[in-house]
Amino acid sequence: MYRRLFATVTVVAVVAAACQPATTELTEDQKAEIAGTVSAIHAEHRNAWRDADIDRGMSYFHDDPDVQFALEGAVMHGSGTIRDALEPIFEGVASQEITIAESQTVVLAPGVVCVMDQGTFAYVDTAGVTGPETAFAFTAVYVRRGGEWKVLLAHESLPTPESM
Repeated sequence: MYRRLFATVTVVAVVAAACQPATTELTEDQKAEIAGTVSAIHAEHRNAWRDADIDRGMSYFHDDPDVQFALEGAVMHGSGTIRDALEPIFEGVASQEITIAESQTVVLAPGVVCVMDQGTFAYVDTAGVTGPETAFAFTAVYVRRGGEWKVLLAHESLPTPESM
């Protein structure tokens, strides 16, 4: 009888322990390390868009149907759809002058980081003419999959003409 009771209590204890949520609490040092890694990747990502290099820029997005990018009121699903929407915007653009006024990186979980940028950009066309400076806010949620940090969700807001 005691053996059966002991076995039952042991099984219940093991099952209860297994059902507890995994501890994913990060130390401040771990958060700082992750934030530094993702901030560096995000800077490279931003530089791809500074160079108006759509192939390089898109390489920082996950290549799966869950990828979403909201831009100017439209939500695009999948990296192919995002590329199709961005290609006409970058037609005739040689580079962009991007100035970041404020950037914040927040580690949400060990494999999820949000980066928020606020600043201005101006297109430089292939003739070297710089267009008007435009304010923007950009948010990217980087997710680590297969050991790589890439954007899964992104949003960019531009001011409406009447607010300029």
